[in-house]
Amino acid sequence: MKTKPPNESLQLLRLIMVLSSMAPLFVLWAVRGSGPIHDLYFVPVCFFFAITPTLVLWWRISTARKINDCQVKIIHKADDHRDHILVYLFAMLLPFYAVNLKDWREFSATAVALLFILFLFWHLNMHYMNLLFAITGYRVFTVTPDPKDRLGSRTPFVILTKRIALSGGEQIETYRLSDTVFIEK
Repeated sequence: MKTKPPNESLQLLRLIMVLSSMAPLFVLWAVRGSGPIHDLYFVPVCFFFAITPTLVLWWRISTARKINDCQVKIIHKADDHRDHILVYLFAMLLPFYAVNLKDWREFSATAVALLFILFLFWHLNMHYMNLLFAITGYRVFTVTPDPKDRLGSRTPFVILTKRIALSGGEQIETYRLSDTVFIEK
């Protein structure tokens, strides 16, 4: 039986989470600069895209705590995704940093490629991939719910936790960041 993906009620937050995951790239670009766009404009725009989505994400976390937007999640099977950080670093940060932004054509091609990456991260539900989570000690687990549980959702979800491992049958209190991403309470 094929499961339908969840109807994500926090679509804008997913986009914000993707942009937040790209904050290190925007900081690197601000330091590096761009030929076609003067630093007076380029650097503030880069820092805007580096800082604003991250602030919105932290605002969502604090709002979830404040309004007690909690759910108890039951672990059936959990997959650790530390390897996604490596994919993130080598597939996105390093190639985009190495791109030559000295003329309009290269700059435009890089901007279009970045839009493709944004779409893929959003479409593939990799919006939880955030270097700041890793720096603050959070691990990313994709949890597959128990298919025998008739009352619970059958849609996989992501839990951000500081635990080293998650075991089947374990119940974890979480704050909801989006309909598919939760952070342990």
